[in-house]
Amino acid sequence: MMFMSLDEFVSIIVPTYNEAENIAEVLERIVKILDSIKVTHEIIVVDDASLDNTASIAESVLYQRGKVIRRIEKRRSLSLSVLDGIRQARGNVLIVLDGDGSHPPEIIPQLLEDLRQGYDLVIASRYIKGSTVQRSPFYRRVISKIACILGRMVTEIRDNSSGFFCIRKSALEDVNVAHCGFKIGLEIFVKAKINSFKEIPYVFVNRKRGRSKFDFKAVVYYLYQVILLLFYKWIKT
Repeated sequence: MMFMSLDEFVSIIVPTYNEAENIAEVLERIVKILDSIKVTHEIIVVDDASLDNTASIAESVLYQRGKVIRRIEKRRSLSLSVLDGIRQARGNVLIVLDGDGSHPPEIIPQLLEDLRQGYDLVIASRYIKGSTVQRSPFYRRVISKIACILGRMVTEIRDNSSGFFCIRKSALEDVNVAHCGFKIGLEIFVKAKINSFKEIPYVFVNRKRGRSKFDFKAVVYYLYQVILLLFYKWIKT
């Protein structure tokens, strides 16, 4: 693929909910890696009305390096948090990753490098050669793989439930991204203007501290989301 230059302004979007035990370490790692590659950037933490001190901790770590958006809506949703971050992002490149430490910021340079090669979307994937998943309960791994199998009915991306990806903001222009599902990535992968994408391997490490937001409701929302996207693709064709 031909090399494409990219006048980069990178917006890092980190959705959070009750991540007081993890967010400082995650943000410090993000800042360190961005400083090492010297790219123009902003860091946007979108806190979903956490009941702990997540937002305040994020503000103290970021200082003038970014901003914290405090969502006050009654409906909690990490998907809505990501969409709020995208709307307020000033960058022409967007990177989304979780605030629980499971997504290593250290692969951000690789995500950007692959985007420079001309891809519209680069996904950190758990399900391609070279990837590993650590400390994840067996039932979570089974559910995740089943979810990805279902997701392949609407996209060719193997890890279509990934929440760690890099995308050109132009791919989202005039795209109506809904927020009905637990996995906003799937919605974006299906609806964005993507001519080419790449999945890269990484080591997914399940959170060390705090509680997962995954529950049975998330499974129901995901199934509902896949059904809606099937209708979307059917109508579009």
